[in-house]
Amino acid sequence: MRYMAAIAGVVLMAGTGASAFAEDLSVRLPGVAVTRIHASFECGADGVALGLPAGPFTVEYLNAGENHLAVLPVHGQALVFANVISGSGARYAAGRYIWWDAGARGVTLYADGVDGHPKAECHLVKKQ
Repeated sequence: MRYMAAIAGVVLMAGTGASAFAEDLSVRLPGVAVTRIHASFECGADGVALGLPAGPFTVEYLNAGENHLAVLPVHGQALVFANVISGSGARYAAGRYIWWDAGARGVTLYADGVDGHPKAECHLVKKQ
């Protein structure tokens, strides 16, 4: 039986308090092979304003059958984005965020909130 990769460092919040603990997460997907792709991106000051690290950071893509995830560091935590329907490219959603790789049009992080829809244009630094 194969497992979708254990996602190390996923932060789970306990109750409404400020305490948090790190734990590995495993998802069973019998008979489905998992592929991992690591890519480094940089998004500049707009990305930092949305919670991404300053300078290059790594995004881990996990693909298993029809399941496609992207794990990004947002506000110092590993945030798991799930692939959603897109007119073009690969679009991932997590909470109020959209990570959209539109191929030749580039990669963008969008956020919904009371301050409108801020976005950060990002570029690929290195694919591993």
